[in-house]
Amino acid sequence: MTRRRKHLLFETELSWFILVGALDVFMTYLILRYSAEGRTRQVLIESNPLAQWVLRHWGIRGMVVFKFVMIALVAAIAEIVGQTRPQLGRGLLILGTTVVGAVVIYSLRLFLENVI
Repeated sequence: MTRRRKHLLFETELSWFILVGALDVFMTYLILRYSAEGRTRQVLIESNPLAQWVLRHWGIRGMVVFKFVMIALVAAIAEIVGQTRPQLGRGLLILGTTVVGAVVIYSLRLFLENVI
């Protein structure tokens, strides 16, 4: 008996989304770490209220886990939606990549402007 291997519907889009999401996690960690150590011109904080709550209750490790769980959740939703509506699933990943990419660019700018 041969088993058919299941594949991801949107491998390219998913890869970009995960990469940009990981960059967001890295930039968030870097900004919060430098700010906590007093290595920025001003105090920099997490602006997402839910992520802020996670950070307050579980610290930076909790924040990293939270962000990766959100990446996995969006990826799973896109794959599930894509089973019946491929354009919508692909569009969700493209939109997510674009939005998170804009956040990464903003975070990088914020970091470079404020690092001492």
